[in-house]
Amino acid sequence: MDKFDRFQLLHRQFSQHRKPIPIARLAILLECSEKTVKRAIDNMRDYLDAPIEYIPEAKGWAYAPQALGHYELPGLWLTSAELQSLALLLQLLNSFGNGLLNQELSVIEQSITKLLASRGIERSAFDQHIKVLPLSNRYLASQMFAQVCEAVLKKRRLIINYRNYQQQASQREISPQTLVYYRENWYLDAWCHLRNDLRTFSLARIEKLNILDNSALPITGEQLTAHFTKGYGIFSGAGKYTATLRFGPALAHEIAMQQWHPEQIGKWDGRDYLLSLPYSDERELIQDILRYGPDVTVEQPSELRQAVHNRLKQAIQLYK
Repeated sequence: MDKFDRFQLLHRQFSQHRKPIPIARLAILLECSEKTVKRAIDNMRDYLDAPIEYIPEAKGWAYAPQALGHYELPGLWLTSAELQSLALLLQLLNSFGNGLLNQELSVIEQSITKLLASRGIERSAFDQHIKVLPLSNRYLASQMFAQVCEAVLKKRRLIINYRNYQQQASQREISPQTLVYYRENWYLDAWCHLRNDLRTFSLARIEKLNILDNSALPITGEQLTAHFTKGYGIFSGAGKYTATLRFGPALAHEIAMQQWHPEQIGKWDGRDYLLSLPYSDERELIQDILRYGPDVTVEQPSELRQAVHNRLKQAIQLYK
């Protein structure tokens, strides 16, 4: 632990406790000797103007009563471990979000870079030694993302020009509810006033939008949970069907450790693993089944089994 971390931890202790703290207790909390604690206290008072006082009758150290709750360390607001975690979070946001927040976070990143440098850590080391590889993410304009965020947080309605997966264009008035980051892409859960129901919209498929002055239709958290978590994957709606998948020995143990759906049921059948889960729309489920090729078969329902069979047959035809 370096001196900056000790300053921060001492500041937190003095800010959180009104009663004086014995130096022996501070040494335990900081995992160092009492001499090191005393040296850190002296440095804070001499160089950072910290209002730390020794209270003889309590045999402990504390912030002066008039400064309690008002004094803040100048710029030293995170420990080294916390700074590293925050720098890693910024890198993840940049990678997963297609750089959407680069401009907004640049000031914060500059401050973090300086604070890391004061602790002997180069910000560039994160890019050189920690890799994030997002796949299948779609381009999304930062201005559009910012407008959707504003509408969600301010509870305002949107008018959007939307193009669905079948390339059909429509204009919708929607009441935004929740922004969702799922499988490398951003989605918006909203009440669609055209369909008079809850819908999920891919932000990458919104071609144009305008924020309205009208307040968004309020939907309770219970309603949103009931609608969006019952189906499989990104497709919403109550689970109308139950799929039972049989995974062979090559993948059985791996699948047994995975969660495909919050309400899934798994059991062993010899060396095979049977996974049952609800779904309302088969499209994403079929894609996930096809990923595992010959190591999985659909046991039930017969309609899903036939749909997977048809997709495999279509793929084979391409290679003839």
